[in-house]
Amino acid sequence: MGMRRGGTHGSGHGEDLLRRALDADLPDDETAARILTAALDQAEDFGLRRFTMDDVARRVGVSRVTIYRYFPKKDQLINALLMRELRRFLTKLDAVIEAEHTSEAKLFQGVLFCLSFLRAHRVLNRLLRTEPELILPYLTIRAGHVVAAARSWIARHIRDEVAAGRIALPDQDIDMLAELLVRNVISLVITPETVLPVDSPEGQRRHRDVEGERGSGKV
Repeated sequence: MGMRRGGTHGSGHGEDLLRRALDADLPDDETAARILTAALDQAEDFGLRRFTMDDVARRVGVSRVTIYRYFPKKDQLINALLMRELRRFLTKLDAVIEAEHTSEAKLFQGVLFCLSFLRAHRVLNRLLRTEPELILPYLTIRAGHVVAAARSWIARHIRDEVAAGRIALPDQDIDMLAELLVRNVISLVITPETVLPVDSPEGQRRHRDVEGERGSGKV
């Protein structure tokens, strides 16, 4: 399932988030990388309400003026951090998908990667624990753009598989399948306690085998 940034299916304002993350012109020298890493550590340790440029500067060991040279405002630094983390997520997800040779494996391993990455993400988990009012609206009542962006991204991957003749799925069902996957992942990130076999390798293998049998018509 190769990444394609074009296409018209599922397009909308939500998809712009993912395109912006991939196309963002982030500072890429050593100092900027250290600033962003320090910002990630600061956000993990203190959340976003107590996030300050002074604290980031102290972590990096540079003056506040240096921080402002790269990121003139705190919001710009936080946005750059979010874009970097989203780009890292998408790049790794694409690598996981590309490494698999069947549509079923691409789907299964892609979903497992999303769950493991997001459920272990340092800042996301910090916000869910201590500042849920900052993050939960964007995963629940105001999640429209997030759901649309992820749905469009996944739907393009599914359409690649359909176009290659590896799976048969009516086009009108693709966006629905993609959205179901997105909503399941979000639910398991927000509420990680579950009897679903998503945490143990043995449970994952059992779930994969069941899904494979369903796909082959054996069950």
